[in-house]
Amino acid sequence: VLKDTDPSVLWDGPLVILVNELSASASEILAAAMQDYKRAIVIGSKQTYGKGTVQNVIDLNRWIRNSDFGDLGALKVTTQKFYRVNGGSTQLEGVKSDVVVPDRYSYIDIGEKDQENPLPWDQIEA
Repeated sequence: VLKDTDPSVLWDGPLVILVNELSASASEILAAAMQDYKRAIVIGSKQTYGKGTVQNVIDLNRWIRNSDFGDLGALKVTTQKFYRVNGGSTQLEGVKSDVVVPDRYSYIDIGEKDQENPLPWDQIEA
């Protein structure tokens, strides 16, 4: 929605965003933005997944036609990194909950930091 002239559809009351350690990517972007602008309280696991990157999948069969090797598969390439309004990334650190509610995922190594060769956390000038 780009524009809505009906003010009755706007919600300006309290807002809670529920997350856990499986909350990743777009859900982290939403939770971080709402938290940064003090529009919502984030409740859930100590932190979210920590995926502060965007990937694109390139189908190699589109680039090399009629290959003698059969299906060439696909290549997953990281093309972007997400930063919060303070300049910090959600990469590896995720979004920290304002109110922590332990769950069963808190005891499992499940985040981006637990994957092989994750990109490091960094910060840009805000």
